Amino acid sequence: MTDDFMQSTAGGPKLPALKFAAIGDVHTGRVTAVTKLEDRDPAGNPKTYDNGDPRYVFVFTLDQPTGAANLWVRGQMTKAIREAAEKAKAQTLIGCTLSVKYVGDGEKKSAAFNAPKLYAAKVELPVVDDSKDMW
Repeated sequence: MTDDFMQSTAGGPKLPALKFAAIGDVHTGRVTAVTKLEDRDPAGNPKTYDNGDPRYVFVFTLDQPTGAANLWVRGQMTKAIREAAEKAKAQTLIGCTLSVKYVGDGEKKSAAFNAPKLYAAKVELPVVDDSKDMW
């Protein structure tokens, strides 16, 4: 099984977006979909790197106790989730429980921009019931 974060494509349901307003905010849910989209600025123009390559954003759909919601993943959050997925030895994130915590702010490099948010992530593999294979 694969997903778009590990492999990649586009689309995704229109659900509420999860926000990290304050340091310490945590969002947890079971990943039901991962979609890769070309990132865009507020005017709708595609974002690119200095060399012209497109920037991407991943949209994780999480099933939470309050309902489904989207987690828009870019920048340092991408790195935190990848490291957590590798640590958990996840082959796919679909079905895994993902927790992401806003742990602080990075170095502010320009007066024109806010300091980047820093995140920590945890990936828990789904529990597999192998009891049917026992008989």
